[in-house]
Amino acid sequence: MSAASSRLVPTLTALLIAAATPAGAQSFLGRGAPQVLSMPEAGAPEARPEARSRPAAPDRNPVPAAAPQRPFQALTTPLRLTGEESGLQWPVYLTEGQARERLRLRIGYLAAISVVPDASFLTATINGVAVGRSEIKAPGAIRIIEFDIPADLLKPGYNAVAIAGVQRHRVDCSLDATYELWTQIDPAWTGLVAPAGGAGATSLRDLPAIAPDGRGIVPVRVILKGRPTFATFERLIGLVQRVALAGGFGQVAVEFATEPGGPAGLDIVAGRPDGDLAAPGAQPLVFQPAQGDRAARLVVTGDEPADIEAAQRIVAGTANRDPGGSPQGLQALALSRGLPLQGGERLRFSDLGLQNRDFSGRLFRTGFEVTLPTDFVPADYDKAVLELSGGYAAGLEVGAQIVVDVNGRNVASVPLARAGGDAFRGEAVALPLSRWRPGRNRVDIRALLPTGSDRVCEEGTARQRFLLLDRSTLVAPRLARALRAPDLAATLGGGLPRTAPDARPRLVVPTPDRESMAAAATIAVQMALSARRPIDFELANDRILDRRAPTLVVAPARALEPEVLRSVGLNPDQIRQIWQGRAAAAPLGEPSQRPVVMDGASINRLRNNLPPACALPAVGPRPAVIAPRRARTDAAEAEERDFPAGWNGGLRPQSAFADQVSVAVARLGAALRSGLSAASAWAGDQVREPEIEVGAQASLIVGQGLSGSDAGSLLTVVTAPNAANLQASVTCLTTPSIWNRVEGRVVTLDANDGTLGIHEAKRARFLGSDRMSFENLRLVVAGWFSTNPSAYALLVFAAAIGLGLSTSAMLRDVGRPNPNARRPGRDAGKEESL
Repeated sequence: MSAASSRLVPTLTALLIAAATPAGAQSFLGRGAPQVLSMPEAGAPEARPEARSRPAAPDRNPVPAAAPQRPFQALTTPLRLTGEESGLQWPVYLTEGQARERLRLRIGYLAAISVVPDASFLTATINGVAVGRSEIKAPGAIRIIEFDIPADLLKPGYNAVAIAGVQRHRVDCSLDATYELWTQIDPAWTGLVAPAGGAGATSLRDLPAIAPDGRGIVPVRVILKGRPTFATFERLIGLVQRVALAGGFGQVAVEFATEPGGPAGLDIVAGRPDGDLAAPGAQPLVFQPAQGDRAARLVVTGDEPADIEAAQRIVAGTANRDPGGSPQGLQALALSRGLPLQGGERLRFSDLGLQNRDFSGRLFRTGFEVTLPTDFVPADYDKAVLELSGGYAAGLEVGAQIVVDVNGRNVASVPLARAGGDAFRGEAVALPLSRWRPGRNRVDIRALLPTGSDRVCEEGTARQRFLLLDRSTLVAPRLARALRAPDLAATLGGGLPRTAPDARPRLVVPTPDRESMAAAATIAVQMALSARRPIDFELANDRILDRRAPTLVVAPARALEPEVLRSVGLNPDQIRQIWQGRAAAAPLGEPSQRPVVMDGASINRLRNNLPPACALPAVGPRPAVIAPRRARTDAAEAEERDFPAGWNGGLRPQSAFADQVSVAVARLGAALRSGLSAASAWAGDQVREPEIEVGAQASLIVGQGLSGSDAGSLLTVVTAPNAANLQASVTCLTTPSIWNRVEGRVVTLDANDGTLGIHEAKRARFLGSDRMSFENLRLVVAGWFSTNPSAYALLVFAAAIGLGLSTSAMLRDVGRPNPNARRPGRDAGKEESL
């Protein structure tokens, strides 16, 4: 037999064996890399409770891509596990029927290539009970794992679902290497998996069980059957606000459509339907459960404003009931909303969701969120105090310290300087109130714990390095309460109705097309969620600068008059210049028609930790704008040519002394004018708002200003290049992790990656508060002076001069004359006579 024949026989045999073997299922992620699907060992979580901590069996039993799934809602923090130890937690609402079903927990994630699988793992817990553990090994593709949920663990109502990650570096054990460790949770592939035909929301009481989409957003589609008026739109926006509040949604995207959308979210049908719903005596609001690919539906059995108001009252009645759930789930719900601080409280870390933690790594991380009132005055009139209790081990190198950040900015640090270690109790760390803001605030605590063994990666000598106890406390001082303007954090965070309590805030949409109305409704709903109560907007499309009530304007830039943009500190010419190439961009398709496709680009977005709701269509190149060169007139050229001749002809001979006097007078006059000009410019800079330079990458601008002297002139403008970009950018803006960072006078947003540009207000005005006691007035005045140090310095200087002059005048005639004192005139005369 020839050599070729000898090689052919084994090849044919292998092909025959391969043909006889059934092909395994394959899963691909669009155009990107294939998914790595894995599940825990069959029966392990149910056989023995301790078996739930076993690693998932790799690459076995691929998960069917069409399995029903309920994603989790968007959180106020990014979905990334960072550093050596990190965690995420969701409050998840289940109906009684869902709690009785056999559900599974699915997690999709992408990890950094620096994470070593052997020592890194994910642990999933539900209501404090571990349900599964798996090694982290997904550096190049999205990995999906699933865990069985034991029976009777889930409760009707809210449940706490948490994912914790422990990560170690492959080759580097230094402190800096811990910043390279991350695991990104994919919201499109993370959630609860139920069997086909499982139970869902069956009534208005089950609104919190409405499933979001793969971005964590609850889409609310308002389906219009007729031609609604502005009064109808006002009531519909109010109805959506109450639905969102009753459902406890984290983020809502409102759409106005004529047909139902996909299975996620909720449809609100407004109009006169046919059939039994239109019969006399029918309920003004009917809930229809989801069926197949159709989402759950609320049907308003009338299209008049009175009918929608009746539906509002029904929904508002369901929002006040006890949500129920496990103790862990109710605590997770409270923490997701941010614990409220009114001033003067003392909160333990256990109240803030933090537990005792001992840590053996190099960079310890933890944090919490609190919510301050919308009329809180952020200034340096007092400080909040962290009283930390815990300890640290011996052997830490120089540079070991505790660092505290407030809203992403470093505010304090405590050195861990004792070479032999130390235990501390009530270690006070001052947090200036100027770093806080109205609404949601994030406090991050880090401990940098380098040792000499890190340089040689002596993992065998790892020991506990840091301890933080849950009896540590946050002490909040008395807060100054007065609503400031302009301040987007206060007004968008729910304080807009408080600026003028006697007037309805106005929502102005100059071009009420479908995209602009959807953007306006989305912002109105998110403001209501921040305020935790509905906001009764008056909808209009004209009289933007009305000055009779606080006004929110939502429109493309080309629909706004230049005076409107100038009133919020924007340059209309510059806005037109940077957006002129995008004003007529092709419109986006409806969000319900754009499925979530996880392709290679999406993997890149996960790798870069970009918000899933932030994406814009590609924009073509814009023509460069070159300023035309100004032509010089003949008169100007002639003046320039004749300038030396005119100067020479005007000279007159003068004496040397007169020349010196003239020069001195000229110099003195120039110095006085320069000094006055500098003083005037300095005084103007103390109150003049700087010109806002908007970058070309901005896709949305939110600006605020006062066009008059009273609270009714407060104007807030939300604008974008065109209506389609306006709707998409507003969806990105209302992402909780972005919405809670909006502050200042003007905010720009790049909706491709969620980048914010914040421009603070140099001059803020206090619009009053309902807490005008003497103590509060003292705090407000102290806060005003702390934010206006120049005025404070001038006041102190004037007070010192006044005190000196008054003291001199008062003491001039005070006291008795000394008879032995020599009086110059008389005593000198007497001496001469002698």
